[in-house]
Amino acid sequence: MTGTAHPTAPRLWQRARLHDGRLEFTTPDGLERALRDGFFHLDRPAGLDLTPGDRFARSFYLPAGDRTHHDPYRGFRHWTAERLGPHQGYYCRDADQTEQFFLEKRWWNTVYPPALAHQATAMRDLALDVLRAVLTHLDLPRDLWDEATGHALTAHGTHTLTFNHFRPDVPRRGLNIHKDSGWVTVLRSTEPGLEAERDGAWHPVDPLPGTFIVNFGCALEILTRATATPVAAVAHRVVRQPPGPGGKPDRFSYALFVDSTLDDSVSPGLFRYEPGTGLHLETGFGRFLDEILHNTYRPDGTGLY
Repeated sequence: MTGTAHPTAPRLWQRARLHDGRLEFTTPDGLERALRDGFFHLDRPAGLDLTPGDRFARSFYLPAGDRTHHDPYRGFRHWTAERLGPHQGYYCRDADQTEQFFLEKRWWNTVYPPALAHQATAMRDLALDVLRAVLTHLDLPRDLWDEATGHALTAHGTHTLTFNHFRPDVPRRGLNIHKDSGWVTVLRSTEPGLEAERDGAWHPVDPLPGTFIVNFGCALEILTRATATPVAAVAHRVVRQPPGPGGKPDRFSYALFVDSTLDDSVSPGLFRYEPGTGLHLETGFGRFLDEILHNTYRPDGTGLY
């Protein structure tokens, strides 16, 4: 991936709200620009409490307290892939500053504190509403939505809430260059550091108060590549976080990922849509996910396809 330092003029990302199932942007061409950019800001719905997620993001990696000082948001390092399955649980990365916690929806009520499981469900529902709102603007027949999206819109979809803790004392990259594997990502971030590659340059995607950052993944890019309204899955990264003077808090973020089902009996994988000829299978999703995750966390690779 090539790219220069930040351009002289900052890129302006689009902003929208969800209203009655529709994305309403603050500019007339906001949707079209967001689909090309691959990123936009989404107003947080009224009543969506982010306190549990923010608390978990700042605590999950810390040792559990004793019986007299028990904190249900700490002590999650023992929930690993060996207990939960592939790509699940706690990971401490060697090549990046991140330590992470991945959890798919079937585990939310078992592993997360109840308030966080409730927030995860609300963020999942929001992400699915965003995906439906985008699909209405594509030249994809509605009766193909479930098949085309690998049943991501249904209970068969793979819906994961992932937490990131960036350790500034670790002299590594922040988070490697990659594209998200799936359909829609809804990100909670409160600190700068995220950058997206557009037109040969890296542009900051800084958080706006009261909003999520939404980006599109490879599955949506593959599906729409040959259509009249292609959607961009944009390479992005988190820059190295320097140690902060005066005890500056570490950087945290978390995101809800909407992916296709991993059950081959439900869907064979990722499709592209060609008007006139319909859906064409591109690749199996499980293998695609394994490869993009493996390449993202390699010291000498990038999570691109």
